[in-house]
This record gives sequence, C-alpha cells and structure tokens, in this order.
Amino acid sequence: MIAEVEVNRIRLSGFCLRDLDEAVVEDLAKSIGEVGLLQPVVVRSLGDGYELVFGLHRLEACKRLGWKTIPTLVKQVSEEEALLLNIVENLQRNVHINPIAEAQGYKLLIERGWTMVRIANKIGKSCSYVSDRLRVLDRLHPNVQERLNFPRGKTSAISISHAEHLALIDDPKQQLMLAKLVEEEELSVRQLERMVRRLRRLEEGMREGCLCRKCPNYPCREVVR
Repeated sequence: MIAEVEVNRIRLSGFCLRDLDEAVVEDLAKSIGEVGLLQPVVVRSLGDGYELVFGLHRLEACKRLGWKTIPTLVKQVSEEEALLLNIVENLQRNVHINPIAEAQGYKLLIERGWTMVRIANKIGKSCSYVSDRLRVLDRLHPNVQERLNFPRGKTSAISISHAEHLALIDDPKQQLMLAKLVEEEELSVRQLERMVRRLRRLEEGMREGCLCRKCPNYPCREVVR
C-alpha cells in the first residue's frame, strides 16, 4: 500500500550501494517537477519513523523541490531483508553499484548466519557470483578496490570482472602490476584471465620448489605481455 509520508520522518540507511550523484538528483528533480514522481520510494518502519530501503536519489530530489511528503511504499522487513531488497532493486535496474559495498553486505549477512546459497537465492544469482564478490572484498589490493567505484558518466578500465580475476592472485604486488597493465594496455577480461592462469601456475611451481624467483626476468616477461 502506498502512503504519503513526511520526508523528515525518513532516515537514511547505514548501508549504501551508491554514492549520491548530484547529476542524477538534478535530472530527477527536473523530471519530477514536470510529471511528478512515477515510482514511490520504499521504506521500512523503524521506531517512530521510517528507514529508507531504496530511492535515495528520488527522496533527495523531492526534498530539493520543497516537498513535505512523498509517495512511499512501506514494507515490514528486517534490516537484513532491507539490505537484500536494496541490492536486488539495483541489480534488476542494471544500475552501477559499488561492488565493494555489495560484497560488504554479503559478508555482513554471512556473519549473521546466512549461507551463500541462501543469499544467492534471494538475489537471483549463483553461489559463484556471491563467492566472487566476497573474494574481491577479502583478497583484492585496496588500491585496486578503490578504482571499481567510478562516478556517473565515467568508466574505469578495471571492471568488476577484471577485479575477480585479479583477486585470484596471492601476491598483492602482482595484482597492482597487472591492474596497471589492464589500464595502460586496455586489456580485455579474457586477456587478463589468460595471464592470471599462467601466473597461478607459476605460483604453484614456486610452492613446489621452483627457482623462478632467481631468474632476472621474474616475474616472467612472457606472462605479463
């Protein structure tokens, strides 16, 4: 059921998949000012007010238009369910979200007893999708993680697919080296995948006593080209 809720009674969630984009807010404010709000924001009851589940940019646009109330869909959901609804809504709309924040959400759920299978079922993805996101969060160099959240209208040479392959490399220095190569050479995900596969074979060899580290060309020039 959709109700009119006072905007000052809606507080923001502590979990955010997207930074507030001023350009998006401005565009929405113009559109809403012309034709109204076509899709209500979604909130959940919390104490004597409400907590936003999704619709941050719509809410902010309406505030700037001076609206005192906003059409709102109130859902009776837990904090965990609200987190997943936020993720699902953005995935279904194919909106760019911060994959690190997304993975942090999955990690929070796992710490609260959720399994990857349960999370995957809730968001309509495979277990490997959830596992790959968590690997990026836990194993990818922070410097590379920061490059994954880019503002509207811009692109990054390093996509989440690149990041998932980089996170398979144990050596942080190797991750940084390959990330730089991806940016400079505009490597495709498939090209990076082949390099990572070969580097991992080298790493396995070193654990078995390989002398590669003594080679003046280490890490192998063949691998990084």
